[in-house]
Amino acid sequence: MGEQQTLTSGQKWTHSTALLGLCLVAIAPSISTITGFIFQAGMIAVFVFIFTKLWIFGLPAFWHLKVEGKPASWSKPAQGGWLVSLGLGLGMMVFIIGAYLLLGDLMIDKTTMTELIEPVGLTTASTLAGAIFFWVFVNSVLEEYVYRWFITSKIEEILGGKWRAIFLSAGVFTVHHTIALMMFISPLGTFIASLGVFIGGAIFSWIYLQYRSIWVAWVAHACADVAVFGIAWHLIIGF
Repeated sequence: MGEQQTLTSGQKWTHSTALLGLCLVAIAPSISTITGFIFQAGMIAVFVFIFTKLWIFGLPAFWHLKVEGKPASWSKPAQGGWLVSLGLGLGMMVFIIGAYLLLGDLMIDKTTMTELIEPVGLTTASTLAGAIFFWVFVNSVLEEYVYRWFITSKIEEILGGKWRAIFLSAGVFTVHHTIALMMFISPLGTFIASLGVFIGGAIFSWIYLQYRSIWVAWVAHACADVAVFGIAWHLIIGF
């Protein structure tokens, strides 16, 4: 009887610890997005962006290794899944580009978008190219590390069940994207784009839980980002 009570207490402590770590990590991207897009804080927003990136990179590793005492892992792609991820990613590219061609003029306010990003220098070709490289090859990996490995896994640990983890982590993934989108896209466009982000987040989480590697999930994520930032380049710089 005493053994069962100890186990229950231990489970409660584990779930509480996982929930605290989840909250501390999940809130950071929204803070960065609010600072940059709602307050339009210029260089302060750049520093907040850098700080929150360091935060969401360092805290999950610290939490995993030191707070929870779990072993390190490089998320090796031992179970394959590369072609599945690539296929899903290419499908998302087609969907994103198709939605832009059909609804872009109704959804996106080019002038407002330019005004928002001009203070941080993203209206010049060289700066935007560097930013796109960062977002596709660095930031998307970081987001897989944070949202799939840490957040999806923590939700799975707390609630159990694959699909609950998939849909809830997709919701968390969508929040800061929606905050940014609503600043330069119409309400209808924000809804459509946010729905797309949610579906994308659910796909990335499914890939991660299916193959247990952020690198496999990153392939689909990178494909989607190429389409999104290709559209951004077309709007800001032109082809």
